[in-house]
Amino acid sequence: MKPVLTIDAVSDFLSPWCFIARRRLGRALEQLAGAEPSVRWAPFELHPAIPKQGMALDEYLRGLFGSPDAARPMLSALTEAGLKDGIRFQFHRVRNVPNTRDAHRLVLMAEREGRHDAVAEGLFAGLFEQGRDIGEPGVLAEVAADAGLDAAGVREYLAGPEGGNELHRRASRVRAAGFEGVPAFVFNDRVVVMGPAEPETFLEAIDRAVFPGMPAAPPAGRTH
Repeated sequence: MKPVLTIDAVSDFLSPWCFIARRRLGRALEQLAGAEPSVRWAPFELHPAIPKQGMALDEYLRGLFGSPDAARPMLSALTEAGLKDGIRFQFHRVRNVPNTRDAHRLVLMAEREGRHDAVAEGLFAGLFEQGRDIGEPGVLAEVAADAGLDAAGVREYLAGPEGGNELHRRASRVRAAGFEGVPAFVFNDRVVVMGPAEPETFLEAIDRAVFPGMPAAPPAGRTH
């Protein structure tokens, strides 16, 4: 029987580093042979005070860095880092910075059908590579449809309050666990990796999570 591997990915779709971390984790999971991974998305709203309709990118950057110009070195570094992981950041295409609450609600809905990972990828790519407003219900429905969900059902779901209580419960649990930023990853509820680690670091964490008390040299039954 393959060992169980659960991964709680503490993320927000506003974070480009979460997108990079997601890709690096994916590269690590591709190397697994002896464990059956299950990724659960743990919601974390970096800026819940952003209005429901979102805010202009320049205003958002001004609030974080003092001015849009001050953010350019970081955006340039992110663009370069993303290329190494197959991500083509297109920050110039982002016009509206969204409130991500409904995006997180959509992931909860997609989880019921096992499509949450595909939806998460679509949300990250939609915002950072295509400049789409992932706070807009129509865009969220399109992302969901691309991931194999029913767009009409998604629109109906987002128009109501469903998922709100569950989102609050999960987000509160993340905060109560002491997480104050993203990305972060919890493997089998016992090993934590903070930040956009390299695939090798993720693999080491997986080994420690699957084999408690693992010595410095992994056992023959290691997961990769």
